Formats: sequence, structure tokens, C-alpha cells
Amino acid sequence: MKAGNFDDAMLVKAVDFAHKRGVDVHVAMNILLRDDELRDALEYATFLYETGVDALIVQDLGLASLIYKNLPDFPLHLSTQGTVHSLDGVKAAERMGFRRVVLSRELSCEEIKFICANTETEIETFVHGAICICYSGQCQLSRAFGGRSGNRGECAQPCRLRYNSFDEDVRLMEKGSHALSPKDLSLIDHLGKLVEAGVASLKIEGRMKSPEYVGVVVGIYRKYLDEYYRNGYYEVSAGDRNALEQIFNRGGFTDQYFKGNSDDRLMSKNIPKHNGILIGEVKKKVKGTDLVDVKLFKNLSLGDGIEIRPQSGKTASGSFAGNIVTYYKKLPKGLRIGDLKGTVNPGDLIYRISEKEQLDEIRRSYKGISLDGSSKEKRKTQVDIIAISQKGKLRIKANHGNGISCEVETDIVTSDKTLNMEKFIAAMKKSGNTPFEVKNVRFTGSAQVDLRVSGMNHLRRSLLEKLAEALVVRRKSKKFSYTVHKPEKSPKRFEKYFYDWESYVLHREEEIHVNLPVYDIIPIVDFERHYEELKSRNVIPYISNVSRGSEESFVKNNLETICTHCKDCGIYIGNIGWLEVFRGLDVPLYGDYGLNVCNEETKDMLKTFGIYICAGSLERMTAANGRYPLMVMEHRMREKILESKGRKAIRTIERQNSDQTIIVFKEVNALSVNKMDFEGEVVRYYF
Repeated sequence: MKAGNFDDAMLVKAVDFAHKRGVDVHVAMNILLRDDELRDALEYATFLYETGVDALIVQDLGLASLIYKNLPDFPLHLSTQGTVHSLDGVKAAERMGFRRVVLSRELSCEEIKFICANTETEIETFVHGAICICYSGQCQLSRAFGGRSGNRGECAQPCRLRYNSFDEDVRLMEKGSHALSPKDLSLIDHLGKLVEAGVASLKIEGRMKSPEYVGVVVGIYRKYLDEYYRNGYYEVSAGDRNALEQIFNRGGFTDQYFKGNSDDRLMSKNIPKHNGILIGEVKKKVKGTDLVDVKLFKNLSLGDGIEIRPQSGKTASGSFAGNIVTYYKKLPKGLRIGDLKGTVNPGDLIYRISEKEQLDEIRRSYKGISLDGSSKEKRKTQVDIIAISQKGKLRIKANHGNGISCEVETDIVTSDKTLNMEKFIAAMKKSGNTPFEVKNVRFTGSAQVDLRVSGMNHLRRSLLEKLAEALVVRRKSKKFSYTVHKPEKSPKRFEKYFYDWESYVLHREEEIHVNLPVYDIIPIVDFERHYEELKSRNVIPYISNVSRGSEESFVKNNLETICTHCKDCGIYIGNIGWLEVFRGLDVPLYGDYGLNVCNEETKDMLKTFGIYICAGSLERMTAANGRYPLMVMEHRMREKILESKGRKAIRTIERQNSDQTIIVFKEVNALSVNKMDFEGEVVRYYF
């Protein structure tokens, strides 16, 4: 919600501009929505449909359901915020009406390959840009720290903060590190593997990025993808690697998830922002000035942006000296530069944060482009022209590369002379300042026609104008009505949620004084291991919102027994993938917080998939709900407790039977029923 957006009129122009140049437009509406927001969201989706947008990227399952019902031919893509990390999740998404799924960034090459090989649904994967340390769609840390929810497009990036880290015994491990900050993803060396795996689309982070960043990164990925398709191999040049690092890197890049790793090689704990490129070191500061004498390892020019850091990479304030280089003088031994702001000492390292030459070059690639088509064309799509002369008529047809075609026709006068084909072909290929490049021209039928060059040019102009209009997409939608649902106000039960067996044993006898049935919610592995002891208790097991690895294997290897044991009590599932696993099995299913149920439409849709009761999304949790999950991540941290200035301390939970790490608040309010919000089908306290 915080990223700048087009207004409606500008969006229409942008979509038309893209379509005339052979480019699809996908619009992201990937936030969670409240009941009172769904009508406006559906109306906006309808506007996008009528405008000709090619697909919507959606997170909220209720919104997706409404669009699928009212605009069934509008392609839906399930956002990475949907937390799909398995073939089962892709299959469930397909049944919900999604034509493409953007997989979680955490998947390995082999997992991606397996999913692509076993589904007809299009698969999209991230290949470059920022990594969220939490599985996308499951993060509450930003909202819990400051009220800005990542699921609402407002993430304040608490994973980039400085933290003091402690071990399990609260002994200081490190002061002021960025313990939750991953490096940026880069799969530039793995494009061939992604192509061979069957991935349909590569996703590059662009939200709130500069046009320069988008231009550099997309251009390089396009270059090597084309090379791979052409030659079956490619080798990334040193210059292109340098360009990717220069435009933005966060302490380098990582491909560790793609390789199946999630250790500290994933992380950038020293710097959470653009690292730039190390190019030299400070020799001395010129006394009484903002000038510095430096020794360079790499090139530096006037207009470049630099940052000067101590060799430790840390300062007390967390900020570094630097500026745009406006003074540049060669010395007998080295270079003198300025004007620099901040404290500088001999031996400090110089990083080039921006390179004027790189920025100027990429800006030239889009400078002056106008959405109304009046600017000089810089991107053209290929068109073939066929001319058919028959029975006193000349019909000229244009075939666009995306399958669109159109034609114009004129009366012709027969002649004793044969049409000059060189002139005709040359006239047809003069596409001028249009978004088209005429690749092939073919003439069939009688060439005994009288057609002047001015007539040829008129036909070509008319044809290409008509083709440009044919590429503009407009759709009509059916009228529909939508009634806003009122949220559930009468809870069906109270639940005590536990992360492990030890916590359950410690708190299970605590009495809850509410006029509702009370249930204990425990991990499925603990439920199965202690089933005989639990049979007479009000206990419901859950499968975690992310269960990749040992938990998923346990459930699938023991599915028959689990179905028998859960036939009466039911089971909570936190990911749409389990809808597919339990499909057709006689087990009551309940929707856990990982499904992000924020509105009645989502709840109703899930009930058509067999969900009886839904625990609400964590979006409505407060301190009164206890130690609710703030993050779930694949990375196994050495640090156990993290403290950031002015914020509540957080800690990790690592469960014996799970490969994921959960982050929760270290200290929480004791259970107090009077402080809790009794809305939704379930009221829950997290121990």
C-alpha cells in the first residue's frame, strides 16, 4: 500500500503502451483485505480487467475467490505471499482458480524442478533482489514493532535493524549486528537450470526500486537468458557481475536457498543496505578541509557517490562518511577527492555506492520516453507483412509476433509494367517512429499493378496504425453486486496454542474462565507420540504453516494413522497444500493462522474446500494473545535472543520435529481473558 502507484488514467496509458510493444502487464494486489475493503478491491480489479491488464497477482484468498467468480477469464497469479512451497500447494492453488503460482524464495533447485515436472500450472520463481528472512506472507514483526504490516504492503523492514544478540543463557554474543538481514538473491549463474526445470517466469524485485536498478538488472538477466536459448550455455562477464553489484548489493549476493542451504552464508550481518563496491582506502585527511587523499584499487570519477567506513565496518552512530565526488585531483602518489562529510581516518575503506557512468548509460535507454507514443521509439516488436494482389484489389496483412493480425485493402489499377518489388519492400519496411519493425515482406498474386511509392507509404501507415490499435485490449465485464459480510462476532471456542510438548505439559492444567469450550492446540508430532495419553482430553493437533522437511515427512509417512486418530477431533492446517493431502479423507479440517483469514469471503471460500472452522490471521493479534508467531524462517540462527533499541526483545523457538525456526516475543503478558478480543470463530492465546 505504500509503494507509489499510477492513477487510473496513467495506468490505462501504461497498459496500452506496453501492449503495443509486445509486453504483458501484471498488476499486484497482493495484500490482505478486511471485509469493508473487498468491495473497493473488486471494483478496482474490474477496472483493471476492462483496461486490459493481463493478470492479477493476489494474496488474499477471499479477493481471489470474488475475482474468479465474477471475472472468470481474468488470469490470477498466487503471490509469493501465499506461502506455497510444495507441489500440493500448487495443486490446491490451481483448484482455487490460479493459473500461476509464485513459489516461496526458500525452495531449492531440485524442489522447483520437481514441482514444475508435476503440474500444468505456470510456475514463477524469484531470481534477483531482496530476500525476506521470514517466509513471505507469514511475517508479523513489522506490525508488532510499529503497526506497519508486511501483509498490507507497509513493511518497515525490522529484519534490517541492529540487534544485540544473546545465547540461550542470555550471554552477549554480538553487539549491534544485523542478525536478521539476508544478502540479496542472485541466480544469474543458474538461468539454464531454471529454464530446464520448466519455470515459466523469472521474478526480479522491482517494488520501490529505482528505474536505474530495474534497467540494469532486467537488461543483464534478459541478455543471458537470450544467450542460453540461443546457444545452450552462457558465461557471465566480469563487467556484468560488477554492474549488478554496483547498482545494488547487500554485502554481496547469495544463492544458498537455491542450493539447498540456509546457514550463515545466506546472511549480511554487517550491512543491511547497499554495500557498494570496495575501491580504495584513505591515506589521510587534508587538514582544515573536506578533502581526502586516497589510494584506489578501482576506478573513481567525478559524480560518483562514495561511502567511507572503518575497517571494522561499524561506527557508534551506525552512519558513515561520504558524499558525491565533486573534487578530483591527481597527485604524484595517489588522488585527492572531496567534498566529504563526516569523520574520516587513515586506513578507512572507500566504497563506491553509485557510479555516474553506469547511471547515465542506463538513463539514456529510457530518457524521453512518453506514454502517448510521441517520443522516439526505443523498443520495437517484429511484424511480417503479406501483400495479396487479386481481382483488382490489393490486400495487405500485418502479422504481429504475439498472434494479432490486421489488414487494409485498396483498389488497384492494372498496368503493363511489373511492380518494382525492391521499392515495394523498402516502402513496407519503413516503420518510422512506430513500435514495430517490419521483418519480412511477401507479395503474392499479380504484380502487374500501378502503385506509386506515395501509395505504398499510405498503405503501410494505415496498416501499422490499425495494428497498433488492434494491440490495445479492452474487455467488458458483467454487472455484479457484492454484499459486505459482517465479521463473526460469536466465537465457537477458546484455544490454548503450544509450540512443543514441554510447554503443553507445563500449562495444560491452567483453568480458563470463559463461557466457551476450551481446547489445547499442539504440534501433530507430539499429538501422535502421546496419543494414548491425550485421547480423553480436548486436544487438537496442528500442522505448521510451514512444514517443509521433517514435519511434512512425518505427516505423510503416518497419514493413515493420523486420519484415524483425528477422525473425531480434527486437525489444524496452516498451508493450502494440506487441503490437497487431506482431500477426500474423512478428517475434519480447521484453518490455522497461516492461511491468513482476514475476511468472511476467505472463510466462506475455504469452507468449500472442506475447512470447518478458521482461526483468524495473526493480523488481528495483540499483546493480549501471548507469544504469537512473529516470523517463521528456514534459517537456523546461532543467536537465540535479540534486542533492538526501543523495542521488545524477541527470541527463537526451534522445535525438535521441525526444520523451521519461529521468532516470538521473549516476554509476554500473562493470559488475561478480560483483555482479549472476542471476535471471529476462535479466540486463542499462544504460550
